[in-house]
Amino acid sequence: MDDIAKDALLLIRLRPSEFNLEPDRLAMTHEGIIAFSKICSHMGCAVALYEQTTKHLLCPCHQSTFDVTRAAKVIFGPAARPLPQLDITVDNEGYLIARKPFSEPVGPSFWGREK
Repeated sequence: MDDIAKDALLLIRLRPSEFNLEPDRLAMTHEGIIAFSKICSHMGCAVALYEQTTKHLLCPCHQSTFDVTRAAKVIFGPAARPLPQLDITVDNEGYLIARKPFSEPVGPSFWGREK
């Protein structure tokens, strides 16, 4: 099993017009679906709360807040970096698949994980 399969994922669907992403990040989405690591970049807790009205992801452990529309950029709390984004597409059978590994190392910096 490769590292991508072991990492917890968040899949979120927005209207493509709701994204405020750089072109390279927008190209990593598929028809409004964006994928991020579910492991908080602060202490490794599961980012499990999504506020639909604000499009924010919240980590319940230390309240780090990530803006989904801006590539999970940290907008509040102790996390120092965004949630890593996974480059996704759809295969010939219609399944969502990863094109490449995560854009950044998954988990908190102190885990010392490489890309």
